[in-house]
Amino acid sequence: LMEEIMKKTTVGILMLVLCVLLAAEGTKLAYINSERIMVESKGTQEAQATFAAEQQAWQVELQTIEAEIERLNADYEQKKMILTESGKQEAEDKINGLLEERQQFIQEIYGETGTAVQRNAELLEPIVQKMSAVIEKVAVDNNIDMVLDAASGGILYAKPKMDITDLVIEEMDKADDDLETTTPSTPS
Repeated sequence: LMEEIMKKTTVGILMLVLCVLLAAEGTKLAYINSERIMVESKGTQEAQATFAAEQQAWQVELQTIEAEIERLNADYEQKKMILTESGKQEAEDKINGLLEERQQFIQEIYGETGTAVQRNAELLEPIVQKMSAVIEKVAVDNNIDMVLDAASGGILYAKPKMDITDLVIEEMDKADDDLETTTPSTPS
């Protein structure tokens, strides 16, 4: 938590410095809050409702498995004094099988690459693409040079003329070339 706060504070300070420098050069800046857009936009609300309904169905399925585990456990505890060793083993195997099935179900649905993660990404992808296109359109229509995101501290849109990546690469290569010509070679 503290690390996240420090990261956001650092990004915020850097973005503030960037804004001041760019504003001094007459660059037109704007910002959005992507978290608020994701909460308040109609498309996102519909996607969240769809996801919640699907999540409810998964929860019902999980509860069904858990209820069966509880029923088998109660039945086993009640009858274990009169069960034969093979009967006990069979009941324990059945319970353990359902416990394994429960774990597998949880992993399949809620694991890192589970159905829930995939479905959420599938539902949000068109919304994120639309948001990106709308941000670019609004920026171009309003002659905005750069759009920042208050939630992430990142740049969401910038006019291509603001990209100095090629200049940085050239300078780095030039610095490397200068270093190579000034560094004496060592004999082998």
